[in-house]
Amino acid sequence: MILFQDWTIQAEGQVLAHQYDNLTRELRVEGLIPEGWIWDLLVQAGEQLDVIRLTPGDRVLSVRLTAEMLALSGFYMLQLRGTQGEKMRHTNIIRVFVPESLSGNAKWPELPTEFAQAEANIRELNAHPPVPGGDGFWQLWDLETDQYLPSELPLPSGGAGNVSSQEIDTIRVLSREEYDALPDKSSKTLYLIMG
Repeated sequence: MILFQDWTIQAEGQVLAHQYDNLTRELRVEGLIPEGWIWDLLVQAGEQLDVIRLTPGDRVLSVRLTAEMLALSGFYMLQLRGTQGEKMRHTNIIRVFVPESLSGNAKWPELPTEFAQAEANIRELNAHPPVPGGDGFWQLWDLETDQYLPSELPLPSGGAGNVSSQEIDTIRVLSREEYDALPDKSSKTLYLIMG
């Protein structure tokens, strides 16, 4: 664990993890973490540099360490970087140790880990495209909760967006029960039935 206080970090222990440990160790930064910042961990082992995006929580920043992040043994230099729009601020640098392991074949990432993390998020969002919500707004996939959540993006209506029609001026999303309960069904409305 790493302690954070007023843009200064301190390692609670000297050993971070063992070389090639994979998804069994979590690096945690705990303390009064300023809100509204995006946090990256800058990691240097020898001449190799990696940038790892940290996930914020309640008074904690964390990341589950992979074999690629721990591909080298020896001393690692760690520094936190916070960004907020155009603002960027760094903490001090600390040293932690990663003892050598006798087996493993992971390699230090060619691209910073943050790119692989961003790519995984894009793939996840691509696998879960927006869906029409029952309230007339799009539902978007949330990466943190792994579920669809309501958004403030309205579904198209009145010929807005890339689709227009002289015959249809409204789109409504309803359950089968709501649709069947409608006393009158307008010919100018496109009804999308959920389920």
